[in-house]
Amino acid sequence: MWLLKEAQYATLKDVAQRAGTTAATVSYVLSNSKKRYISEDMRRRVEQAARELNYVKSSAASSLRGKKRKIIAVLVPQFRNQFFTELVLDIETVADRFGYILSICNTFDDPDREAEILNRMQAQRVDGYIITPSARGGENTRQIRQIGVPLVVVDRSLDVDEDYFWVSSQNYESVQLAADYLIGHGHRKIAYIGWEADFGGLQQREQAYWESLERAGIPREDGIAYNGLFTEQDGAKLTQRALAEHPDATALVYAYNVQARGGVQYLAQHGIVPGRDISLIIIGSPNWARTGANNFTCVDLGGGGLGRMAAEMLFEIIESENPPAPCKQIQSCFLVEGSSVYRL
Repeated sequence: MWLLKEAQYATLKDVAQRAGTTAATVSYVLSNSKKRYISEDMRRRVEQAARELNYVKSSAASSLRGKKRKIIAVLVPQFRNQFFTELVLDIETVADRFGYILSICNTFDDPDREAEILNRMQAQRVDGYIITPSARGGENTRQIRQIGVPLVVVDRSLDVDEDYFWVSSQNYESVQLAADYLIGHGHRKIAYIGWEADFGGLQQREQAYWESLERAGIPREDGIAYNGLFTEQDGAKLTQRALAEHPDATALVYAYNVQARGGVQYLAQHGIVPGRDISLIIIGSPNWARTGANNFTCVDLGGGGLGRMAAEMLFEIIESENPPAPCKQIQSCFLVEGSSVYRL
């Protein structure tokens, strides 16, 4: 009796050997090709052999002949960040509608890891990419863009001198909303806690902070801005430093919810109560910020909506006979009031 070796996938040759024919004949039968005559007896033998061997057609092999694999690569920098979790869930909902599955990878904001993942995905011939890039995203996606594989960039921009498909949250407007809200409540000593990142789109957040102060007639020397790593630990350290060096600060704006969590933990450990001892707004609306005893004022960036926009844009490119020109779409943001801001 002819048997496959353990833990090996059956190949066309395996099926052919079992059915007593050639691999080419097996390929014609399993592809339901009408290009050549194959007897009904041979068809039955091939189909029976395929069933007995649990043969699964190779998607990768099909893609080499110009067929779609029905797989989308999604690269995010911090999967534990709720913003990106919601992003991926909405992408998957749209992908299901089009009959695609996702290959989801976490780059950990490491450019080298991102490059390695993209190289491996190209070898797998995925049908398209949705990526929130690292600082070296422009370089790492160059080959993908050159060969014309559908690509949609999310949230962060690529440092390239060409148009590309991009969907983004309102980086500038989100911090502008927060700063203007605090200023409207009488605050003038507002500390900005942010991420020292080399992304043009994200740098707009701090720009919005300074320009909100300027519009309100607050001298630049009264501004307080600290940037550090994208970690809870740095969120705590920057909060400690801001309050130690500026004891007259009455409000905090956290530009990123990961840093905000560390900052909030620092405040709790030192008996500083948001909404009573200091005002506080978080850019982003993580679950922890509005559950249990927490009721922080947040700016919702619409992470889920952003994922839907990105996926629909990608599938428009993939499914269109005449793909659209590169474009940019912006997801709206809105302020969600809580109890962490008091009026002076």
